[in-house]
Amino acid sequence: MKVLIPIVIGLIVLGCWEFRVGEVAKIDDYAKVAKSKILPEANGTDTLAAYFASLSPGINEVKTEYDGRLRRLIVTTPKIFSHQHLYPILFCFHGAGGKADGPSKRWSPHADKRGLVIISAEAVQPQAKWNFTNKFHAEEHDDVGFILKVVEALVAGQVADPKTIYATGHSSGGLFCYRLAKETIVFAALSPMSCGMVKGVHDPDQKTKFVPILQVIGDQDKSFNGSQNRVTMYSASKRIDVWRKFNQCYPNPVVLKKGKEITVYTYVNQAGIEVALCQVKGQGHFIRRDLRDSADSLALDFLLKHRKNR
Repeated sequence: MKVLIPIVIGLIVLGCWEFRVGEVAKIDDYAKVAKSKILPEANGTDTLAAYFASLSPGINEVKTEYDGRLRRLIVTTPKIFSHQHLYPILFCFHGAGGKADGPSKRWSPHADKRGLVIISAEAVQPQAKWNFTNKFHAEEHDDVGFILKVVEALVAGQVADPKTIYATGHSSGGLFCYRLAKETIVFAALSPMSCGMVKGVHDPDQKTKFVPILQVIGDQDKSFNGSQNRVTMYSASKRIDVWRKFNQCYPNPVVLKKGKEITVYTYVNQAGIEVALCQVKGQGHFIRRDLRDSADSLALDFLLKHRKNR
């Protein structure tokens, strides 16, 4: 059933970011993803913040135009959802060739369990790949700018607690998380999954702020030992070492084992900022469902214990 969100009086205009916003549609189940149509611009005042301010409990779909391209978000709020409350936000990014539906189905159950708002974002279709570094894909899109504007709208719409905004992603989406970790300051923690990290591109620099990172990866994943093709990918241990040193974490990890297959190595600095490797034994690029669910739960434990100081 589609519910057209009414135009809100006295909207907050987010700078000069003008775009057309599709209706927010209530999705009854994952098999029935509602279609959205693009509404005409209302003299630049009909902003995404207004739609976020009117989200319904459960699963909503938003289609919006940004930088001349149609972008899609599936937004899941807790069933007991109040506009008088600010929520932690989890962005989840699909892998190459994917859409927002897959990560939404994977992560949305945690909206109720953890009291989260889940934002499953979609890369520009049909390319369906996140711009984890410039001049890599045939087409380039300002994915970083788009996500930052969504964050801005969530805060302006009084949905997001700006101190508890997190991100995770699989494969291409995980690589994009590393770019966000380096180039942005809005995330309290990030968890890239089943992905590499590009040498010389994702290394933190003088503009990067300390940020907690948890990498989840199977030890049979194609990127576990690193690779070299069009770009050089660090191995799992090397990328953790890069961020451990940048965050000034102590060299000896705390080791946690969950069953026989999952081992988490956590490094912490004096201020409590952590860098961790969640290694899944015997698993490749797509981790077995039960182990993936366990790793997801560990990732959420990691993410949610971190808050931005400012």
